[in-house]
Formats: sequence, structure tokens, C-alpha cells
Amino acid sequence: MRLLNRKILIVCLCIVANAFALSSYAQCKSFTKKRCLPSLAPFIHNGQLTSAIFNAGETADIEMTFNAGKEYRIIACSQETLGKVKFKVLDKTRKVLYSSEEDETNPSWDFKVENTQQLIIQISVPKEEQKNKLAQFTQNGCISLLVGFK
Repeated sequence: MRLLNRKILIVCLCIVANAFALSSYAQCKSFTKKRCLPSLAPFIHNGQLTSAIFNAGETADIEMTFNAGKEYRIIACSQETLGKVKFKVLDKTRKVLYSSEEDETNPSWDFKVENTQQLIIQISVPKEEQKNKLAQFTQNGCISLLVGFK
């Protein structure tokens, strides 16, 4: 009987953990639609919703294909709790084509592609300053990478 109770408890904990994960994704999706998508105008959103919950100090690389002859806008939109999020655009050899400024909020870059190519977009969240050594909480928040085209 005890073994059965333990298994039920473990299953319940797994269900609750998944519910929290789905809830945070839904909040990030809602944030993106309300706060970030309007920034793309007059560009047309490419239809891909690339967003995730990041912690302070994290970095992510995202590969995307850009087609010849189109004009693009890339926006890294983030919640204020993360501070000034930066992004870089790199080619396949990791040569930096663009780097956002440190003082920009929701940085963006407009550019035109002459040849179809894959580019790497590197998003980085600044590290959190530890003002109080006793507090071990790490800030996290939603970051959305939006791509629009003309």
C-alpha cells in the first residue's frame, strides 16, 4: 500500500511540474503577442514564434534561413526583469555581422539579403549582480526573437 501511495505522489508531482512549465510558456507567448509583435510593423511576421524563458547570464544561438532579395527586421524583445538583452547576428563562419548596443531596449536590426543564407542569431542576457550574498534567487523572464520581412 505504501508503494502505491508513493507512486501516486510521484505522478501527481510530475503533473504539477508540467502544468507550471506549460503556464510559463503560455505567459511568454502572450507577452510576445501583446508587447513584441507591434514592433515589427511595417514588416510581415515570418510566422515563427521563437520565445523562451531565460535566466540571468544565459546565452542561446538560433540558426535561421534568410532568402535572397528580401528585406528583414530582427527584434530581440525581452521582459524588463532581464535587463538589457543583447543580440548578435553571425554568419556560418561566426563572423559578426551585427551587434546590438548595450543601452538599447528591445534592439532591432533591418537588413537586406542578396543571397539565400543561414545566419546565427546569438541572444545573451546580462549576468545578475549579487548585491546580497544571502539571496540566491536568479531573475528569469521571457525573450522573444521576432523576424519580419518585406
